[in-house]
Amino acid sequence: MSGPWFFSFGLEGSFISKSFEGLRYRDLPLSLHRLIISGSVLDVYWAALGPTEDSWVLSFKDSGEKDNLGWGSDVPPRLQDILSVTAPSPHLRVFLGPLASSKIPEKWRQDSFIAWDISFTRWGGLPLDLEACLQSWLTPAGWRAGPPRIVTWGRKDAFFAMSEYGEIGYQLGTVDAGDETWPIYKETVEDWASEKGFSWDDLAYLSLDPAVPDQFIAIRHDGTWAGSIDDTNEEALEAFSRNFFAREKARSNTRSQQQASGVPSPSEIVPNPAAQAGYEEWATEVASSFALALTVNGAKGKAPKMLQIRTQNPKPTIPSPITEETKGRLLTQFPYLPSTIATCNLQSCAMIKADPAGLRACRHDVETLYRASGIYSAEWLQQERMRWHPDRFGRLCEEDWRETGRVLAEEMFKIIDILITELDKQVDGV
Repeated sequence: MSGPWFFSFGLEGSFISKSFEGLRYRDLPLSLHRLIISGSVLDVYWAALGPTEDSWVLSFKDSGEKDNLGWGSDVPPRLQDILSVTAPSPHLRVFLGPLASSKIPEKWRQDSFIAWDISFTRWGGLPLDLEACLQSWLTPAGWRAGPPRIVTWGRKDAFFAMSEYGEIGYQLGTVDAGDETWPIYKETVEDWASEKGFSWDDLAYLSLDPAVPDQFIAIRHDGTWAGSIDDTNEEALEAFSRNFFAREKARSNTRSQQQASGVPSPSEIVPNPAAQAGYEEWATEVASSFALALTVNGAKGKAPKMLQIRTQNPKPTIPSPITEETKGRLLTQFPYLPSTIATCNLQSCAMIKADPAGLRACRHDVETLYRASGIYSAEWLQQERMRWHPDRFGRLCEEDWRETGRVLAEEMFKIIDILITELDKQVDGV
């Protein structure tokens, strides 16, 4: 696994990131999720999510060991044109910014983006002050201050740009009805800028959310970091920051205590192949159904569209047409555990599982399911638990089934919480 590392904020709490921890994501656009799990992606070089349901760009090494590019149908048309004639490269960087204001005449309206490689830099629809900043780095002979190293921006006049030679420009958001629109970001930038001995050369990474004001992540070379995100993805943002410079080590006493208690570490767990296949099928169906529900929740009523691919190999590697069966739709039934996994026959669990209105699975079944993933750990379960938060799950449900769905999701949420508590106790030697 190689760098560079990135954290990209997407629509409705979705994200994709890469650090020494590996590739991590949640609630991706359906077409991007299909691409990643298709087996065609061996390594991700760079990923960018945008502010609409099928707005994304992925630079990756494909199964043929070739550099490849993929993007969603909501990517700005001008950027699609650029990508379609760009030779895929590990050096490509892309940021997808906010949607263009509806006040701009349609003829001139352009959703914002920037893309650069070792051989080009292209942008469109940028905030005027950000564009002026980039232009100031240029001369007729080329880059006076070096090409971009970091360029990121969000709604309400917030941006940050840094050149390879260390020149910077930034804005900290507007004041709306007397309130700052990016208060945490503003406080972070101002505090760091005023810190004795601090230089912006100390900044290692910064990314703003293109859709939600005051969501961001900023990391310094000394390991100091600051960020803001909703509660659902707080752990993911922290994990990215902790694993940015090196893979975070487990607590020093974890190994010895696990051996003493007989609890295998996640890397020691080798799931049964049949159980793992059952988990993977279930997990894929859950991810797809959630992604389809999110497209409806995106409030546009548009279905996911055709995936576009640009590759050095003339033969397309990942076809992904969207059919009538894969149009956006809210949930009307619960993704119950596979019958091949929900096999606990303890008498104490039988009554719980026999309730047709319940989860039809006990905590032992849920543990079996998640252990079959091969990556069972407290940190990973924390991410899974967020997915089943009853309020979050309820927003993905049809109105007439919403309350039923919330109740079932709450059962799943509570079971996962129990599993996390048990793992924590085992590690702590309780």
